Amino acid sequence: MGIGRLIYKIFFKPTLQIRYHIHHFGLSGWYKLYKGEQQMKKAAMNITPISLAKDHLLEVNYLTGANYWHQTIFCAQSLARVLQGRLRINIYSDGTLDQTHEALMARAIPGVTFISAKSVDAHLDQFLPPAQFPTLHYLRTWHPFFRRLIDIHCIKSWAIHLDSDMLFFDRPQQIIDAYQNKTAIYMEEHLHNSYFVDDERILKDKYNISCISNVNGGIIAYNGDVDYTDLEQKAKTLLDHYPHAGAAQVEQTLMSYLLFKQDAKPLNKYQYPIFYDSKIEVDNSPIVRHYIFKAKLPYFTSEWKRILH
Repeated sequence: MGIGRLIYKIFFKPTLQIRYHIHHFGLSGWYKLYKGEQQMKKAAMNITPISLAKDHLLEVNYLTGANYWHQTIFCAQSLARVLQGRLRINIYSDGTLDQTHEALMARAIPGVTFISAKSVDAHLDQFLPPAQFPTLHYLRTWHPFFRRLIDIHCIKSWAIHLDSDMLFFDRPQQIIDAYQNKTAIYMEEHLHNSYFVDDERILKDKYNISCISNVNGGIIAYNGDVDYTDLEQKAKTLLDHYPHAGAAQVEQTLMSYLLFKQDAKPLNKYQYPIFYDSKIEVDNSPIVRHYIFKAKLPYFTSEWKRILH
């Protein structure tokens, strides 16, 4: 290993998130964020449990791990609260979830189901044989992003995944309706530019990859009974022609392509808003709040506390 790669491995990679937050929030803001998240973890360990009922109105899936288990508890608890426990929850690991994290989540949400990595691997070996779908299997090892796309959705039925950095404040009727009718939906990005590997027109005209614009991965639902041979080919095309594209760009492109194929509809962006800024301004009473970029500061310092009242 060269000296450059060694320095990257020892210093730059482990401190990437800290340096990112200091860059956006300053040293004082980063410290507030850090302390707020530590308080959130402590609260998640001691939060009053909410049991799940057998007669569920909605079934949801989370991909989580060592860095997100506490966020998953708060998101899942907030949704269970507004549905009076009439919720089924499946937890998938991003590869870092251990028994301690599972025990904490099981205590906070009795009745939650954990999908083991062993069962996922066994299912995929049959559903997507590695010899036939080498690219899709490679994607799972490249980045946890693709476990949302592959582990959760590679079933022949409707499935929804939720990101953990969200909080629910009211009954998500649009999602419940989609679940009952098995229709495809997605959270709508407020920003104008879609995060694809290339311009949408080039993807369509050159590679026959049509995408839905302005898709945010916070909430995604569709029927998993898709043409996976086609998806394998499209994934290989992206990796071959866009070798420098990031994992998030490739995953966003493939997810939006699948949503396009199923004529997916966006969630109401005023009821299911995304917050990007460190100042949370709300003109109405949203059903859910999704906190990304600079909105992580109020999320970790104050927003999660709203769920405790």
